[in-house]
Amino acid sequence: MSVWKTLSAINVNDHTEKKNGLTYLSWAWAWGVLKSHYPEATFTKHIQPDGSPCIKDDAGYSFVQVTVDVDGISATELFPVLDYRNKAIQNPDAFSINTAFQRGLAKAISYHGLGHYIYAGEDLPQSDGEARQEEVKEKPKPDPVKKQKAPAPAPTAADKPILGKMINTFAYKDADREPRAVSEWDTWSDVACSWIGSARSEDMLKKFYVANQAMFGLAKTEATADYDKVINCISEKKIKLQKEKK
Repeated sequence: MSVWKTLSAINVNDHTEKKNGLTYLSWAWAWGVLKSHYPEATFTKHIQPDGSPCIKDDAGYSFVQVTVDVDGISATELFPVLDYRNKAIQNPDAFSINTAFQRGLAKAISYHGLGHYIYAGEDLPQSDGEARQEEVKEKPKPDPVKKQKAPAPAPTAADKPILGKMINTFAYKDADREPRAVSEWDTWSDVACSWIGSARSEDMLKKFYVANQAMFGLAKTEATADYDKVINCISEKKIKLQKEKK
């Protein structure tokens, strides 16, 4: 049985907690369960080339990077440093950075299947491992008297977000920094391009690509538009750096 099928079938509900309307999985429990099934699993909290534990954009907002390796498969999460309201903070302290690392670890583990369904807004793991787009709610019983409305047309493949709609993933509007819910791939491409824009050398761009090679490979097959967006960001930044050298 694959890693995904094994881990995605596990019910994690007894090991989650809710805060500000969002559901969190205990990273310590998740890691313990992962190791019990795959003793050789490892994780890496990345230190950036400049020695910092964070990737920082031009506005001072930071992101941590965590990779979890299971049975030869790597999954990397680039997680924003947030405050208790789940809003990005500038120039975070050590405690906030450590919290982001732990939350990023739980998220990276979920990419292998464990607890993935809670990030997709579901109540229970699905036997086929697929995530529904909206949070599961109890369906109202049909009214025998009133005429039922025709169901809305099913979304096309182009409309369906890759990895489902994540309940605790945010991007920010430039004007007011207010959060808006987006798909996981949207956030990945936004964060990646933000970091790429702050890179100071072609060597940093190369190291960034190598460190995130697994995510690039997955995006290339499952989120072509976001993959192309990040590749274009790298190409444009590389050209800019080359011009600055002259």
